[in-house]
Amino acid sequence: MKITPEHTGTCVSWSIPCTGTVTVRLAHADQHGVSYTCTDGYREYQPTSFALSLNDITAHWRRATPEETAEFERLYRPAPENWD
Repeated sequence: MKITPEHTGTCVSWSIPCTGTVTVRLAHADQHGVSYTCTDGYREYQPTSFALSLNDITAHWRRATPEETAEFERLYRPAPENWD
């Protein structure tokens, strides 16, 4: 899946061997990197570099299915609500 700034706010998923599927909501994407929010409200940033392009970072990402998106929304708790 080619990630562009227009994908901001949508959910994407990728598979991880032995643990299953990860689903996150895209927070930002541009030529410098991509950031996403996990279900616990934590925001992760993956920068690009001379050796790692945005396409490399997102090579195994795909648009989340409606079921995966619904599960993300069910589990999502924005920080700091979940800090107790």
